[in-house]
Amino acid sequence: MRVGINIGGANTHEPAVGERLAHMAEQADQAGFSTLMVPDHFTLRPESVPFMPREGNGPIPAVMDFFEAWSTLAFVAARTSQIKLSTLVSGITMRYPAMLVKLADTLDALSNGRAYLGIGAGPNFGEDEHQRMGFPFPSAGERIARLEEVLRMALQLWSGEDKPFEGKYYQLTSTIGNPFFVQKPHPPIMIAGNGNKMLRVMAQYADAINIGFGGGLDDLREKLAKLREHCETLNRSYEHIKKTTFFVVPMIRDGHLDPAILEQIAVLGELGFEEIIIRYPSDPAMFEIIVTELLPAVAKLPVAGA
Repeated sequence: MRVGINIGGANTHEPAVGERLAHMAEQADQAGFSTLMVPDHFTLRPESVPFMPREGNGPIPAVMDFFEAWSTLAFVAARTSQIKLSTLVSGITMRYPAMLVKLADTLDALSNGRAYLGIGAGPNFGEDEHQRMGFPFPSAGERIARLEEVLRMALQLWSGEDKPFEGKYYQLTSTIGNPFFVQKPHPPIMIAGNGNKMLRVMAQYADAINIGFGGGLDDLREKLAKLREHCETLNRSYEHIKKTTFFVVPMIRDGHLDPAILEQIAVLGELGFEEIIIRYPSDPAMFEIIVTELLPAVAKLPVAGA
């Protein structure tokens, strides 16, 4: 198994923030984390987001502003050499689709083949953010339909074929081109989300998925079983889809890695998860424990079906 890391970029107004971000990315790259992910939001009100903490040290800001995700990944790419790069993930309602594909192509080229097209339908809590940014926010069903159309568009753009793209929501006069990406046949598609309709889209288009977001094992088993059903229906290999999940459980006890954590992660490996994504810890001592104790231990855990 492997460990990826999520680096947030919200409400950061301290001096030399660029150097701090670069240092974090360089540390993650050198330590051997598999993927560096950043959230793709512009601005969130805490009360609109169910998982955002309501209590803690200091006052809760009225709004949380984020660095633009793809600019952040481009900046990070210049300071790293091995770690894969992805948003977690880009909602298709927040950028024109062909531009989103171009962003992934550019990042893949400039990072020498380390980019994912991290993509999703957008979370249900996103209405407030969309309204304040001036973006339309269709129903969940329409957002999933738009996502599937964007994925078909991406594959056609990557093919370089000279023909129009005619969808219900999006139209292009031609998709002719010479895409810059390095990975073949194209940057891998990372889809995140939940629900049966999203799992069907994952089964059809995803090279990698992120599901669960801290959900329990029974929930993950159910989602994987449904994903397998969709793969069988679509005649697509279930084993060839990389499974990842966000892992938000406290991991340190008495200054060392909690042994019970490795047992939980081992179960995820038995379910077929190849990678867990953790948050970048604010405490340097905790980061050191994760690097010296968690990463080598997780690397030894087997993955079912791998």
